[in-house]
Amino acid sequence: MHRHFLVAAFLATVSLLMSSEANFATYKLSLHWPAAACNDPASFECKPNVLNTFTIHGLWPQFANGNPVRPYGPETNRCTDVIPVNSDQILNLMTPLQDFSRKLWPNYKDYQNQTVNENCWKYEWKLYGMYSDSADNPYRYFSTALSLAIKYIDPYKGTRIVPRLVPYMAKDISDAIKENLGVYPQIACNEVRGIVQLKEVRLCFRRDKENPPSVLQDCPRRYANKCSDETNEITFIPHLIG
Repeated sequence: MHRHFLVAAFLATVSLLMSSEANFATYKLSLHWPAAACNDPASFECKPNVLNTFTIHGLWPQFANGNPVRPYGPETNRCTDVIPVNSDQILNLMTPLQDFSRKLWPNYKDYQNQTVNENCWKYEWKLYGMYSDSADNPYRYFSTALSLAIKYIDPYKGTRIVPRLVPYMAKDISDAIKENLGVYPQIACNEVRGIVQLKEVRLCFRRDKENPPSVLQDCPRRYANKCSDETNEITFIPHLIG
């Protein structure tokens, strides 16, 4: 009986893994708003000052339901059947991209510190890049994220949504991107002294195994963290407010 139970459990696990791999269908480009992140008491003090632009948080492979693809150890990438490059090896491989990465993908808490930036890139690679379609090609992974960011780094450009102290309805923040880009983003928030703030805007892209992600699609989950639905009041905090 015990043996039959183990066999059944093994088959169920294999079935789950195969189903999860089949559902790896989306990449999520997450963009920080540093002003909201930096005034969070749980965050480290940002220095030398707060950046006044969205920056890349990461490019995350996602299952169809919006969960991140990172359930396995770093030895193999079960979603793409390749051996991923170790995080300690990526810096040399992405050397031509480092100037762009410092501008678009810095560690916003100390963005002039190159060591801090490099640790940020290695961390994101270990957590997400290793599970992407470019697990054996860090240059491709980072260049893809940077290319998307160049196009979408200001997701509210040309819309009525601008940083201000008067809160917006979450629906208005989400709908502005829908009107601008044709898809719904995921909005992520933090809460500081009772004020819910726009902390990240996340754009979702269809997975193409043969090509870098480029086609936008609706994110399966529209709100995250301290914002939960379209009725929330959210402040898109100006960058000079601490």
